Amino acid sequence: DRVSQYLIKEVIYRGNQDADEVLFRILLFRFFNRITTWELLVSAFAQLTWATFRIDRYDEVLIKARSRGERIYSAAYVTPSPKFGGLRKHTNHLLLLEHMLRNGLRCKLDASTSMAQAFDVLRGYPGLGAFLAYQLLIDINYSTVIDFDEMDFVVPGPGARDGLRKCFGAGRRGI
Repeated sequence: DRVSQYLIKEVIYRGNQDADEVLFRILLFRFFNRITTWELLVSAFAQLTWATFRIDRYDEVLIKARSRGERIYSAAYVTPSPKFGGLRKHTNHLLLLEHMLRNGLRCKLDASTSMAQAFDVLRGYPGLGAFLAYQLLIDINYSTVIDFDEMDFVVPGPGARDGLRKCFGAGRRGI
């Protein structure tokens, strides 16, 4: 889809390729999943980097955008707000991003010996359900941070599960 192509071309492979920096950009982009939000942040900070990330500055830009009536989240899928004590959903996503990187996400992914294990790492973070954790896993796998065969592991999203039910009936185990 268009947003994933943008993620690959403009987010993952544009900028510093240090693993923490790539993870920062992927997570920041996907938590909002909106090209205009990414471009808003790029226009405010020029380069979006983990090394210079300050929650208060990003929060201020997003608060101003919201006050102008701008949408900062995509309607493509729901990203539940993790409970990190922020007053706003987007603040909690910024806090989650910081938490993930400060608490060794890169090292945990490096230690993962399978895509399923890397999925479990992501799924273990607050607010990341199976769908979003798998989406993030696939996005990270597009980068050089991890390199798993996508044929080895899959987590079907709600649409795929619905399609399977329509094809095979609701009585099938695991659907």
